[in-house]
Amino acid sequence: MYLYSEEIKADKAKIRVDIHSEKEVNCLLEDVSFLNYRLAGVEVIKNITQEEPDFVWYREKENKSILYKDDRVILEGEWYQGEIQKILVSLLARRMVEKELYLFHASAVNYQGKTIMFMSGESNSGKTMCQIETCKRGGKIVSTETIVTDPAGNVVMGSKNVFLRVRAKGTERIDKPNQDEGVQKFFSKTPEFELYEVQTNIDLVIMPDIDGHFSTMVGKMADFEKQYQTFHCLCDYFGDHELLAPGLPMPMFDTQELRYQRANFIKEFTKRPYYFMRAKNPQIILDEIESIL
Repeated sequence: MYLYSEEIKADKAKIRVDIHSEKEVNCLLEDVSFLNYRLAGVEVIKNITQEEPDFVWYREKENKSILYKDDRVILEGEWYQGEIQKILVSLLARRMVEKELYLFHASAVNYQGKTIMFMSGESNSGKTMCQIETCKRGGKIVSTETIVTDPAGNVVMGSKNVFLRVRAKGTERIDKPNQDEGVQKFFSKTPEFELYEVQTNIDLVIMPDIDGHFSTMVGKMADFEKQYQTFHCLCDYFGDHELLAPGLPMPMFDTQELRYQRANFIKEFTKRPYYFMRAKNPQIILDEIESIL
């Protein structure tokens, strides 16, 4: 029986992975692009520093199972790469929040001297298209899918790939349209993307809602709806709604203590201006943002 170990690091957060297998293993994941997309950047470390594992996988067990006990994930049986990726995202998100790093399901751009977050909130309908339109007008990318901030709202990390081109087995989604299709509906071509590589804080939060038919509606968000939508945004990473495989839901990585921690962080973060913007295309959204700036 072989034992393979590695560590996966996301900024200050880190987990140790142990794999027990009858065959020699040299990595947990063949491709970490999904982790980079969802966690804004990870590093795989072969030199082990942690004494105890956070994630243990017994590959040759007959039955497929998952258990989260004593702050450790235990997998048994054969698991697809995509399923493992989703587990790692939620487990690393837990470790990141413990280190007071907050993950937003959002994109961000620097435009006209301001850093603007396009936040997914409850609906997630328009953040990427708004980001593309901003870049067409000269904006620079701070982050694409995930923004990680410190308690003061400073951007610590940000994902850099605009689209997730490859979905591993276990993450297939027939309901997700081809990403280039959305670009074709709103743009003649995808612009060149330039990164904003200066340390920045979030100045303005926009919650877009793009449908292709909506009449334009713009309004400042009240305190409770700011906090409600932001809580949705931050909870996205714990995967409580995820079904990993038939009969096997994502373990409960979240705790009441961490929920209060995020809620208190959100009370301070949402002192920024938030706008809800509904429109039929991202061009109208950006016109409205320019009138605010």
